[in-house]
Amino acid sequence: MITTKIKCNVMTPAERKAKVKELREEHEEYFQSAGKTNALYIPKMAYRPTGKDDLHVSFFPSELEKGKDIYTEFVSIKYESEDPKRTLYLIKHNPHWKEEYELITSSSGFERHIIPVSELKVINDVTDRSVKDDIIPGQLKIDDFTLPNPETERDIVDVLKGIERALLSINQKLNK
Repeated sequence: MITTKIKCNVMTPAERKAKVKELREEHEEYFQSAGKTNALYIPKMAYRPTGKDDLHVSFFPSELEKGKDIYTEFVSIKYESEDPKRTLYLIKHNPHWKEEYELITSSSGFERHIIPVSELKVINDVTDRSVKDDIIPGQLKIDDFTLPNPETERDIVDVLKGIERALLSINQKLNK
C-alpha cells in the first residue's frame, strides 16, 4: 500500500505571490515616494532559532544573491502580518553575506542564512504613514523629536557582536 503525506496549510506559489502582493500594497506609497518602485520586498517570519537568544529572519541564498537591498515585514507562516503597526524594515545589501550571515539547514534540507532582527533598520510604520492634517503650520509636533529605538537601532555592542559572529563562522570554516 502506498500512502501519500498531504501537507495541510501549504500555500501554492500563486497563493503566496498573491499574499505578498497584498502585503506590499501597504508599503507601495513609500516605495513610490522614495523612487524604489522595483524594491525587493520579501516578508518573513521572525523567530528564535535553536541556541539563539534573539529573534532572527532567514533568507535563502537565492534571495541574497540578487545583490539588492531587501525590504521586509514580519508575517506568519500563512503570510499574515504579525505586526499591527505594519512596520517596514530594510536589510541593506551586504556583499559579505555568505561569510557574515550564519548558514543553517532546515529539517527539510533547505539552506538559509539567518540575520538577527537587531540588524534590520526600521523604515516606517502605519503611524508614520497616517495623514497629519490637524497640525498648525509652524507648530512643533512630537514627530520632530526622534529618539533612537534601542530595539532596532544598532549600537557599537551590536556591531561588535556581528563581527564576532562573522569571525567565529570564518574560524569554523577554516578548521574544517
